[in-house]
Amino acid sequence: LSATLHESLYEQKPTIHFLVKDIERQRLMKEQIAQADKLASIGQLSSGVAHEINNPLGIIQGYTQLLLRAQGRESEHYNDLKTIEKHVRHCRSIVENLLKFARPSETKREPVQINEMIDEILDFTRYDQDFSRLNLTTAYDEQLPAVMADEKKIRQVVMNLIMNARHAVTGSKEGAIHITTACDKPKCEVHISVSDNGYGIEKKNLLKIFDPFFTTKPPGEGTGLGLSVSYGIIKSHGGNILVESAPGKGTTFTVTLPVPAGTVEESP
Repeated sequence: LSATLHESLYEQKPTIHFLVKDIERQRLMKEQIAQADKLASIGQLSSGVAHEINNPLGIIQGYTQLLLRAQGRESEHYNDLKTIEKHVRHCRSIVENLLKFARPSETKREPVQINEMIDEILDFTRYDQDFSRLNLTTAYDEQLPAVMADEKKIRQVVMNLIMNARHAVTGSKEGAIHITTACDKPKCEVHISVSDNGYGIEKKNLLKIFDPFFTTKPPGEGTGLGLSVSYGIIKSHGGNILVESAPGKGTTFTVTLPVPAGTVEESP
């Protein structure tokens, strides 16, 4: 908003002219362009770095496994070698995520029943002792239509959100995770929400959580790539991933995925 004092040449009377301009849209567009440029640059760098360190990591892992075969469990070097193997696997996992972030693979779409997919993921989590201490509940839309998606990639996203929720409530005596699905018929969208009653995310961090390598986890417990990769996967499906959180109020991540035209109307 700007104002100028102008004196008319004919009337010789001072007048004030106001110019009102909405720059919010321009500001958001500039931020999105800057973010896209940053992600592209990081993607190129990540791809080069990942390839350079992947081969030596593979060699280290291979030789470590050979040494382990030659050592008995009672050997004084056995635990040291297992520690090396563990951290090499962790490094290779980071490299794999870097490559997924830098060069996403082609999306192969097929009808996916979201409720069934989540149940399969939860069946897997029952082997994790941390989940046995939590109050994990679900609320499904039983008339949820199938979505056209790459099931492996969507499974990866949901698994990542559930594991993040588990980390957020770890140590809490009353830790709870709630997973819901719903269909927004007017928008032809399926919604998947993962909520936890952990501490929540500080306001200053909300705008950074999808940035590559940003993490609030302690060193060695997070790479900062899980949400970045998940964001890219959902965007490649034409969907979105949103977060609602506040300190002391927990966190809710919501994934939206488009539904093929006509599918919603055909569902009962």
